[in-house]
Amino acid sequence: MIYKKAIISASIASWSGFLLGYDMGISGGTIEYVTKHFNLDSSWEGFALSIFILGAILGTIFSRKINDDLGRKKSIIIGCTIMLIGSLGVYFLGDKFELLILFRCLSGAGMGLLSSSERSYVPEVSPPNIRGGLGTIFQLTTGLGIIMGYVVTFLIVKNVSLVQDDSILWKTIYGTEILVVGLYLISLFFMVNSPVWLLMKKRDDEAKKIMTEIWPDVDIEKFIEKQNKYSRNKDESKNIENQMKENGKLKKLMFIAFFMAALTELCGINPLIYYAPSIFRRIVPEGPNSAFYHSIINGVFFTIGSLVSMLTVDKFGRKKLLSIGTLLMALSLLIIGVHIYMDMYSIVLIYLVYLFIFSYNFSAGAIRFLYIGELAPTSLRASTVSFAGLVNWGSDFLVSWTLPIIANNIYLNRIFRDSSVFFLYSIFGFIFFLLIFTIPETKGKSLHEILEYWDIKVESNKK
Repeated sequence: MIYKKAIISASIASWSGFLLGYDMGISGGTIEYVTKHFNLDSSWEGFALSIFILGAILGTIFSRKINDDLGRKKSIIIGCTIMLIGSLGVYFLGDKFELLILFRCLSGAGMGLLSSSERSYVPEVSPPNIRGGLGTIFQLTTGLGIIMGYVVTFLIVKNVSLVQDDSILWKTIYGTEILVVGLYLISLFFMVNSPVWLLMKKRDDEAKKIMTEIWPDVDIEKFIEKQNKYSRNKDESKNIENQMKENGKLKKLMFIAFFMAALTELCGINPLIYYAPSIFRRIVPEGPNSAFYHSIINGVFFTIGSLVSMLTVDKFGRKKLLSIGTLLMALSLLIIGVHIYMDMYSIVLIYLVYLFIFSYNFSAGAIRFLYIGELAPTSLRASTVSFAGLVNWGSDFLVSWTLPIIANNIYLNRIFRDSSVFFLYSIFGFIFFLLIFTIPETKGKSLHEILEYWDIKVESNKK
């Protein structure tokens, strides 16, 4: 395996998805205990759950500068360290609501910086011929993290009778995150620095040494020559941006990045995972064990969907998977809403939730950032992906905060009989499906072909 060191480094970085998934899993299992302990209403319950996402937004805002100044590897390490501090604070000081909010926000900031840095790091260390596969590991490990988070929560809650204080229960569950984040932090020191970032900083000797180790079959001098041509040529980069402004294509690029990032969250994926235990308890009345059992299966379908995307996205293309997946997502949510509205509670509802999770992950969940990164010209890629990240986290925060408010609204429940959230998310799903027909396919497209799509002329590319 000639790319062993590159694969190890990219894989370690991508396992940051496991931290995100694990946090999602334990948050879904603890929110009802946090709500009970602090006697929160629906609005504060949503805020307590979504403060992690608000923190992630803040971390993402500063990620580009930290990445450019300190490098991808150090940014990942800093993000993980911040998340570890937040986890320690929740465990030791979280019995005061203000401190719980503060440290959950800090954990989210670490995750925001961590995930944004991973999206820059992995493509820069991955060999070109396996970059796509390595780029989807993040979504796969997120699913594994969700499964582990639910399993750990289930095992601790199963022994709830042994715990007299509710705060000890949920703090113990959150405390397990300290071990998970700590072990991951240790692994980060085994990654190499990004050679692309080193070249951007004109540290060519260090970059050459790392490229020799991770890409032994790559013509390094030719790679550096191309890097100098496209990444160090500020005039050409500005020319591309100006051309896209003049022909109106920059607005289209930003719109595609916006709706891909926003609608992926407005379809309701994260709230469905966060609240899966309570949703299943309403469907399966035999007790909390069944709810957590089905929630763990949720994580399994999350992972399977990511695997399907990994194996098929280069064969069938981005648009085909996105169109099929978004349609199935919208239909499954609509049918769930109809069943609940008609008071038809059955195991079919649980299977529909599984279908939604699976459809999301083989389409929008796995592809959105891959597609946005491919579609954006090289000189605009970092800013476009950063913009999409902010929109993504912002939409996630909005949905997670408003979910309990909408779900517990007396007026809406009187009209829609507890099905309002599913009808709402299905509408966003159908909008997503329709917008997919307006975007181009990027499968197999070269840089030159993408520039042609945006009607860009690059003089340095002409022979």
